[in-house]
Amino acid sequence: MVRGDARFQVGLSADFLDENRRLIFPDIGLDLLERRPGVEYRFISNYHPEYLPEQIANYDVVISLKPRVTANSLVGIDRLCAIGRCGVGYDNVDLHACTERDIAVYITPQGVIRPMAESIVLFVLALSHNLVPRDRMVREGKWIESTRMLGNEPREKVIGSIGFGGIAREAVRLLQVFGPSRVIVFDPYLSADAIRNAGAEPVSIEEVFSLSDYVLINCPLTAQTRRMVGRDLLSLMKRTAFLINTARGPIVDEAALMAVLEEGRIAGAALDVFESEPLPADSPLTKLENVILTSHSVGWTRELFRDMGRIDCEGALAVMRGEHPPNVVNREVLDRPVFRRKLERYRNQFV
Repeated sequence: MVRGDARFQVGLSADFLDENRRLIFPDIGLDLLERRPGVEYRFISNYHPEYLPEQIANYDVVISLKPRVTANSLVGIDRLCAIGRCGVGYDNVDLHACTERDIAVYITPQGVIRPMAESIVLFVLALSHNLVPRDRMVREGKWIESTRMLGNEPREKVIGSIGFGGIAREAVRLLQVFGPSRVIVFDPYLSADAIRNAGAEPVSIEEVFSLSDYVLINCPLTAQTRRMVGRDLLSLMKRTAFLINTARGPIVDEAALMAVLEEGRIAGAALDVFESEPLPADSPLTKLENVILTSHSVGWTRELFRDMGRIDCEGALAVMRGEHPPNVVNREVLDRPVFRRKLERYRNQFV
C-alpha cells in the first residue's frame, strides 16, 4: 500500500541507453518496477564517467552500469538509500564514502556467474585451437598454411586460477568435461579444505604461474591485487602457457605482459579487461597475433542483462518495503542508525 502521493524514485544510469535514448538491452527487469504501485523510474540524463551529485540526489535507489561513484559524487546526498551495481565488481564505487552517507551498495553475482564462466571456457578453447589466427588465415587465402597450425587440447593440462569465487568455480566445473590433469588455485581468503571440497588443489601463487597451462585471473581488484601480476610472476609461466584475464585489467601489469608476449615467453593471452578502457586503438596489444581482445563485454548476453536487471530491480523493491537488498557488499552500513531510519521511513510510506 502506498500512503498519500509518495513516490519511490529509481534512477538508472544513462549507459543503459544508446545515443538516441533507446534501451540497448532487451530486458533489464523494468517490468518489475512497472507493476509496483508507487514506483517511478527514470534513466539519468547525460553520461558522465563519474556521477555528479545533482544526477543522483533525488533518487531512493540508483541502478548503475559503468559510472564511478566517488566521495565527490555523494556531496550533499541525503535521500539515496542504495546503489545496485550490475555485476560482481565494485571497484568503481567508493564503499567507504557510501557507508558514511548511509548508502548500501549491492551487486548481482547470480546473474554473472554462468555467462562469465562460459566466457572463460570460450577463451580456453579459442586459444587452444588457434581460432583467431586460423580464421584470419582462411580469410587471407592461406588455407594450406592454416591446416598446419596445430592446436592443443585442455585435456591432461593444468588449469590454475587466481581467486576461486563463484565465477571461477563454475568455470572449473565446466572445464572438467575436457579432462584437465589438475586444477590448482591460489586464494588467500579461502581455507585449504574449502578449495579441496570444490574440486581443486590449494597452492601458492607462484605455483599457479609455474605449473599451469592456463592461468585464469578471477580475483577482485583491490589495493593488494593492483598490478599483482607483474614481471616476476609472468616470468614463471611455461612457454606453452596462456593467460586469461576476465576480472579487472589493472590486476595485470600490462607492460610486463606485453614483454612476455612479444618475446614469445608465453604462448598467448585472452583479455577482456585492460588497464585503460576503452583500449586505445594504437595499443601495442592490438598488433600481437597471439592475443584475443574483447571489450570488457565478452560475457554480455541477453540472459546476463535479464538476470542482473531483475536482481537489481528486486533489490530496489526490497528497499521500498523497508528491507535491505541482497548481496550488500558494505555490510557495516546495515547497522547504522541513519540507514535503518531510511528503511523504516519506506516501510511507513509504502507497506
